[in-house]
Amino acid sequence: MSDEISGTPERVKLIHLLWGVIRHPGETLTTIAERARRSWWLPAVLIVLLTVVLAVASAPIISRDTREEMRAAQEEMAERMGEELSEEDLERAQAITASPLITIVFPAVSGVLGQLVGWVIWAAALYLASMALGGRSNFGQIFPVTVWSSFPYTVRSLLQTIYILSSNQLIENPGLSGLLGEHSSAADLIASPPGTGEILLTGFLSRIDIFLVWHLILLVIAVGAAARLSRRKSILVTLVVWVLLTGLSLIPSLLAGLFTASTIAG
Repeated sequence: MSDEISGTPERVKLIHLLWGVIRHPGETLTTIAERARRSWWLPAVLIVLLTVVLAVASAPIISRDTREEMRAAQEEMAERMGEELSEEDLERAQAITASPLITIVFPAVSGVLGQLVGWVIWAAALYLASMALGGRSNFGQIFPVTVWSSFPYTVRSLLQTIYILSSNQLIENPGLSGLLGEHSSAADLIASPPGTGEILLTGFLSRIDIFLVWHLILLVIAVGAAARLSRRKSILVTLVVWVLLTGLSLIPSLLAGLFTASTIAG
């Protein structure tokens, strides 16, 4: 084990852990599980901070796009149904949907809470699955390495923020969802709502990117280091938990697709 990430907890420097997760993930995650469990706050703070920064950077663009899409959708409805909102009603609706509460506070709070709850759920699921396969650890070992394994998302959030600030555009087709075609406007969605299968597939593909792969690789290493499992069992535990939790995360998309389908049928 390299000198930078070895030794007693007091001597393990956080900056070395950050660099070690990138360059020596096996050694670093083993050190975290055995000697530096309290260091999980560092990646947690970085991820939470960048989540908030990303929300703030996106807010002005969301407000602009919301106003444009609402006006386009209103024009589409006027053509299809012969009904038209007054300028005053339209401005009121735009003010509500483009307010800081909707564009900044809600995305930031939901993103932070989602991260915190997600770490607990991931750690608990990994702990139970690893114990079922003969792992030897406790939740206190699994949780910190689970948080540290989320470090790739700090890089993703940073790159997304830089892209948004430099291009003045949102990332409309995250992950592999761009394979299904370009992002549809609000007017297009009203004219031709997507089916349930398309909504589910879009939600799934939007989660698939290089940072997810990096995250899963770190989780495999983390589970092996914390639970003392073989590489094969660590891969099995990680993939089973990922499939299970990804499926659960798609339930809102499924409900949205069923609601859309029932609305059209009605």
